[in-house]
Parts: sequence; structure tokens; C-alpha cells
Amino acid sequence: MTFKNKLMDIGLNLIDKQFQGIYHGKKIHPCDIKTVINKMLENDVSRCMLTSSSIQDYHDNAKICQDYKEIISNIGYTVGIHPCSSAEMMDGNDLDMGKFNNLENIWKDLLKTKNPYFLAFGEFGLDYDRLEYAPKATQKRVFEKQLEIISKLTVNLDYQPPVFFLHMRSCDDDLLTTLDNYNFHDDQKFIIHSYTDSLKLMEKILSRKNFFISFNNCSLRTEEGLQNLKACPLDKLFLETDAPWCGIRKTHPSYPLLIEALEETKATLSYKQLEYTVLKKKKIPLWFEENGLDKLEYLIGDRHEPCELWKIYLLASKLKNCTYEEIVVRVWDNCESVITHM
Repeated sequence: MTFKNKLMDIGLNLIDKQFQGIYHGKKIHPCDIKTVINKMLENDVSRCMLTSSSIQDYHDNAKICQDYKEIISNIGYTVGIHPCSSAEMMDGNDLDMGKFNNLENIWKDLLKTKNPYFLAFGEFGLDYDRLEYAPKATQKRVFEKQLEIISKLTVNLDYQPPVFFLHMRSCDDDLLTTLDNYNFHDDQKFIIHSYTDSLKLMEKILSRKNFFISFNNCSLRTEEGLQNLKACPLDKLFLETDAPWCGIRKTHPSYPLLIEALEETKATLSYKQLEYTVLKKKKIPLWFEENGLDKLEYLIGDRHEPCELWKIYLLASKLKNCTYEEIVVRVWDNCESVITHM
């Protein structure tokens, strides 16, 4: 099996305003989503899953899938309420049942029609690092209500339900304990997205049936994060960009490892993205004025893109002391078996 075109970005935020050319509230360049997708395809990323954090995000992601389906057919989205969006689902101190009924009807319709774009429930879970968006109690109530609805809709399905795309940040065992309170389909799968917690907790997660871990560059900002990826079994591993966020930085302990891996593989692997011009803020308008949206060979400042997904695959091969091709093939197999609705 060749590793050409065998990368899937399972965490991509194409609806972020940066891909509309808007930074800090100011329009800097035209919407370049089409170009971003073409760059992604040019760098072997043939599949992607767009992350939704709210009901509106779902509608926006569904529109992107329709608008660009002639360019990329293997594209889909998650549907759920992010813990930091939990307050949107409240009516004072009570759950807003009108909004939850809307969410339930969306899920019900997507499941009934086996919509091929519906790849995962989520992004949902608990985030105790960012309580300024929603307190713990609100996060838990909104998460629990989603789980209650999903259990009702999927527990007796005659096919494997969409995977859970879970957000788990500094919440210790609360997320796992909450999941244990509900009955799910026997084949329900669970991916912990953008993992940043301890090795001990990761081992506890992976001891559970059908649980997987996904890493991005933010997962590798610490030495502990590097050890987590090193220790994660290949059959439990997913990789993602979380673009436009979570780009690798020179201050990260992963950066020198990436440079080493590039040097070691330069004779056997080529990365088109390395040839792209990185545009500084003042030069961005001029680039688009001269080149329009047809020229692919650019990156914009610190904006992370899915065309850079290969970097974390290369880092994984370095940390796990195996070939780049082996990482690509094994993670692709995981995508095929766990994210089944594409």
C-alpha cells in the first residue's frame, strides 16, 4: 500500500474567520478556502473532518461541504456542542429545550438518511481550563443532555454510529465518569481530540474498549506530550492539525525533533509545502493583488493549515522510531475503521 494521498485531517476548522481573510476583526485578504483545500490535496491530505462547536457551526460546515464538493469529495463534519459553547444552550438556569430539540432533530435526520457528511458527534466534552466561557455545572449539564439524546438515538442502530469526537481538558476523570452513566451502541467509538493530559490518564483512557487518542502540535508543546505520543499504540492513534490553530513553534520541544526528522528523510521524502512562501502581514494584500487565488505556494504568517499535517506524522515516526510510511498506513487504517461514514 502506498502512502500517497493517505492522510486525513480529523480536526480542521475551515469555518474560522482566518480562512475568510479576517484577523482580529480586520479583513486582510479574500476568502481562500478553495486554495487551502487545493494545497491540502497537493500535500497528500485527501480526507478531512470539519469541527463543529455549535448548531450554527454545523450549518456553516455543511455549506462548506456542499460548496467545495467538486474539489474534495472525502470531506465531512462533526455535530455537537463544545463545552465552551455550553452557555448558548441554556435559558437562564435551565436547559433551553427548544435548542436541544433542534439538535436532536438534526442528529435524527442525519442518522435516518445516513448522511455521508456526518462523521462524528461533537466536538463535545468538558473543559475546566476555560471556565470563563461556561462554569463546570453548565458544561456538565449540556454534555449530559447530549449524551442522553445520542444514547436514545443510536443504542439500537443496525450499523456503527458516528464516532464521538471528545474534548477533554483538565477535567480528570469527570468526562469518563459521565460517559459511564449512559448506555451506548456496542460498536460506539470514542476519540479524545487534541490530547494534552498526563500519560497516566492516557493509559486509563486506552484501557477502555473502543477509545482512541488524537494528537496535534499543541499536544506536543511539552516533554510529557512527546512521551504521550511515543507511548500511544499505533492502533489507537489519530493525528490532526486543529488548523488554523496549533501550529508548531520553535519554542516547542517538538521543533528540534522535526528538524532532525526532515534532515534524516530528505533523500526519500519530499514535502511541497516546504517550498511555499510564508507571507508576513504587510505583504499579504500585495500577494493576493498580484497572484489572486490561483497560486498555491503561500502560507500566511502563523495561520496553521491542513497542508502541514505531514509534520505531525513525521514527528510521530521520529518519536516512535518507525518509518513515515508505517505511521501513514496505520493511522489511515484507524480512520477507515473508526470514522466509518465517509
